[in-house]
Amino acid sequence: HHECFLEPDTRLPMMYISDCIQSVIQMMECRDSDLTQRTYNIAAFSFTPEEIITEIQKHVPLTVEYKIDKTRQTIASTWPQVLEDTNARRDWGWDPKFTLEKMVPYMLQKVRDQLRTETAVVKELF
Repeated sequence: HHECFLEPDTRLPMMYISDCIQSVIQMMECRDSDLTQRTYNIAAFSFTPEEIITEIQKHVPLTVEYKIDKTRQTIASTWPQVLEDTNARRDWGWDPKFTLEKMVPYMLQKVRDQLRTETAVVKELF
């Protein structure tokens, strides 16, 4: 059982860390002559709590209780729903690899692997 502190339809831009790291590497390797500006937005995908819950539920049982936190919701409501990254895509070929549908099973596998490792360590200790 999990608690969510935002409204189910609050859309926020997100990025899986591997894509974030790759974006930095791509920009650092880009020729200066290809850059039309010095700073860039990068984006991957946006989703709502409801959408990620639905995606997770395709793989594992999950129950969620919405306990809206007014402060967190107020902050989230001021963020953009989507980031514009056309310039990064054009100038240095930015193209994120993860979507919500690709990220969820990948993350769940990483969690399973971590739990197996931690369980093995605990068994070894005791």
